[in-house]
Amino acid sequence: MSSAAPLYISATKQDTGKTTVTIGLVQGMRALGYDVGYMKPVGQRYIQYEGLNIDEDAVLALAAFGLKDHPGDMSPIAIERGFTEHYIFNRDPAPLERRILEAYEHIRQAHEFPIIEGTGHAGVGSCFDLSNARVAELLHAGVVIVTAGGIGRAIDEVALSLHLFRKHGVRVLGVILNKVLPEKHAKVQRAVTEGLRHLGTRLLGAVPYRPELSLPRVEQVVAELHCKWLIGRGGAHNLIRHTVVAAMEPSHMTKYIVDNTLVIIPGDRVDDLFCRHMTHPREHGIGGRIAGIVLTGGFVPAPLLCKSLDDANVPVLLCEEDTYTVATRLRELVFKIQPEDTDKIEAAQDLIRSSVDIPTIIEELRSEGP
Repeated sequence: MSSAAPLYISATKQDTGKTTVTIGLVQGMRALGYDVGYMKPVGQRYIQYEGLNIDEDAVLALAAFGLKDHPGDMSPIAIERGFTEHYIFNRDPAPLERRILEAYEHIRQAHEFPIIEGTGHAGVGSCFDLSNARVAELLHAGVVIVTAGGIGRAIDEVALSLHLFRKHGVRVLGVILNKVLPEKHAKVQRAVTEGLRHLGTRLLGAVPYRPELSLPRVEQVVAELHCKWLIGRGGAHNLIRHTVVAAMEPSHMTKYIVDNTLVIIPGDRVDDLFCRHMTHPREHGIGGRIAGIVLTGGFVPAPLLCKSLDDANVPVLLCEEDTYTVATRLRELVFKIQPEDTDKIEAAQDLIRSSVDIPTIIEELRSEGP
């Protein structure tokens, strides 16, 4: 069915917002009347879906766009534990490439515009001969590179990816600069436009930074940190905007709590005073809403204290790891948009549609041909 080259979306590194851009581009093309398909050839973060290991971004696409394609075609290769080491000593790219091509053919036959989401920067996957550059070459795709906001670092990182894509004979249509600070938007856009011109490519859009798109919900913290629910499953969807480690007296902690704060505290330090602050926050000078509480060290408070926490109507999680480890892991984690995050999906779609030159991307893909 397809009469255009597929669009391959790559990034310069992790956490550039590639999935957010992909969501917006799919919906933006749909809004212009095109039938858009989705595929993630190589997935590194997968879940069990309909009995298959499917990349979580493909599962998101299935839910967000109501696609009817076979999940195995949308996510043909999942990099399971031990895959890379086994491949290095048993090198044979042909079966992997064949699987990708077969899956892509199904997507291409079903949709006018296939969108292919890559994994990380241009070289990711080189260890098993399926770098983003190689897969884009295999699929004869036009590439858009997504990079994070800023000037110098963004241009430098794009230059590295450009080199590898060009080495594989892949045409890069341009760059989308994501997460640009609104107060610096005009300056950054102007400088990056000129800097990319020096590299022989162009800026296709500068997307303002929206921190809410990467904020986690309590249920995601449970999944990523392998916490146990102690109290308040009803608050699973609470959004977390801020994190506080309660390593001080409750009265001193209050000024650090803003709306949607996650409080981390050792389980054996929970006392009646802390519970009173959580149960009657306004009376104790807490002006923000508490999104949840993580009790660390595997310590479960006494029954009466648990009853007080239950009265606070706040989710309480139990984590076996120590406070420092929990806080560090939370700071390092990248929380992706989930299928149930309909508000984030709509926000991403609006943001990309208003910031990216989608008609030019379509025109370039049509000129490339299938």
